[in-house]
Amino acid sequence: METKAVSAYRERAERRRRSQGEGEARGDGWVRTEADEQLLAAATRYSTLTLRQAATAFWRGREETARARIRLMVEAGLLFRSAGMRWTGTVVWTTERGARISGTGLGAPHPPGERLLHRLALADAGLALEADGYTVLTEREVRTAEAVPGRAADLLVALGVPDVPERARRGHTLAVSAGARALHWPDLVMVLPSGHVAAVEVELTRKPAAALRQILRGYQQARRPVLYLATDPVIRQLQGRPGPEGWIDGVAQFVGLLPPGGPHPAPDGLLRIRKFTALDPAVGDQVQRYAERRHGVL
Repeated sequence: METKAVSAYRERAERRRRSQGEGEARGDGWVRTEADEQLLAAATRYSTLTLRQAATAFWRGREETARARIRLMVEAGLLFRSAGMRWTGTVVWTTERGARISGTGLGAPHPPGERLLHRLALADAGLALEADGYTVLTEREVRTAEAVPGRAADLLVALGVPDVPERARRGHTLAVSAGARALHWPDLVMVLPSGHVAAVEVELTRKPAAALRQILRGYQQARRPVLYLATDPVIRQLQGRPGPEGWIDGVAQFVGLLPPGGPHPAPDGLLRIRKFTALDPAVGDQVQRYAERRHGVL
């Protein structure tokens, strides 16, 4: 038998669905909080978040609070929610209305598909960098800015990046060359304490060596610092590994970004390599399983 409290909740939820109140006034049946708005922005910028990522980033790890707030935003037509993948638990992304309200200037992301794991790994990495105090631009933000001549340069100036070259206003600012006619956009861009920008690449599996060489040379030629957050197979591909007769150099040594003979740091600081770790344990476990399936037991 349904209790009065359950019946009242369902009536309120149905009113929210019918009215599509956006939480801007108490007449909507709820009021958006600062944490709600932060979630809407992040779910638009990063395309998809898990419930655990949202709880960690915006509700100090309180998953039940995150679940309740997400439910309100789903009922108000601001978020989509799915629990279709067992390993992820609940995931969310914004509707068109939610993206508009987020204030990011981005449209609603596509529903999560076969690249869901990479989306969530990027979100995990970006949210961790933001928690450490870095300003982070997602690939969606970078591509949107680059689509309009001069907008990316103006964005960098607004973020306080020094010495943005005027020539950047006539072309691509945040992408790097990846061959004669190809461009490569980083997974994330972060603003360093110096005010300069660095690229962030989240690599879960090895790329073909030729493609990786082109990307690394693009960063080298642009003098753009890049941080690789990678699984063990990718780390070995980048910086090499021990062999029976000494160190076997990786792609980064081949292009000259790392000194030969070992996993030594880049002398000019252009390349840093760290193992990918996840805030959401489910994302970390799935990354490990995915890398093992692609490259064998690590």
